[in-house]
Amino acid sequence: MAWVVTPVVLISTYWFGQRILRIPSKTLNITISADMSVCGVSAAIATAAACRAKKEELTLAVGLSMVFTSIMMVVMPAVIKAVGMPEVLGGAWLGGTIDATGAVAAAGEFLGDRALYVAATIKMIQNILIGVIAFAVALYWATKVDRIPGRRVSAAEIWIRFPKFVLGFILASIVFSGIYHTIGSDLGYTLIDHGVIRGWSKAFRGGFFCLAFVSIGLATNFRELKTHFKGGKPLLLYLCGQAFNLILTLAMAYLMFYKVFPGVLSKL
Repeated sequence: MAWVVTPVVLISTYWFGQRILRIPSKTLNITISADMSVCGVSAAIATAAACRAKKEELTLAVGLSMVFTSIMMVVMPAVIKAVGMPEVLGGAWLGGTIDATGAVAAAGEFLGDRALYVAATIKMIQNILIGVIAFAVALYWATKVDRIPGRRVSAAEIWIRFPKFVLGFILASIVFSGIYHTIGSDLGYTLIDHGVIRGWSKAFRGGFFCLAFVSIGLATNFRELKTHFKGGKPLLLYLCGQAFNLILTLAMAYLMFYKVFPGVLSKL
């Protein structure tokens, strides 16, 4: 679900924005597309760095994501319960469509433990794609969009564009996976998820998250931001892209859980 739906929605939404909506700013188009198709704010920041989008464009993408995430995390579980959708299928749908990881967990918990685990797992796999998407965007922008004719693109150009926080994400994943493997899953769960490490890092995570948004705001010019709303194209791009994402994710979830790997349901 994560490795097929995510790139398909990303590329389709970008193509739709350029060919159908004809959004003037390619950087705004790709930032909104990545934000909506991958995992929200983190993907938007990584993609904006890779394509060198304006701060106002990043703010617009993040704003759209947060508004619709708050709506979807309430409405989608209610719809799933109203139509009697199976818990696992509903959790998979939530995990593949709601942008923020925290919102996915909250919406999944509303449906039940199985939905929560399925939704969180799919979203975590999408989070891994941040680095892949950022590298692909940096490579495409350096070699195609921003390339100067006759000038050779160097590896240093790709490195400069690549958001370095993705490397920290990968390093942290490797370190904590190693801890789990070394001391065992039960002790690792107690120590990391509900112990010293999580409690010690909570204040830092909240502080850095707030600092990131304050920094974005300090570099944002709302006079320039309003020009991107002319004609409502960014909003229309997000709505159409998310609608396609909802349909494709639900279809892929049904295909994977009920047709390709039906035995998985008995283990959840």
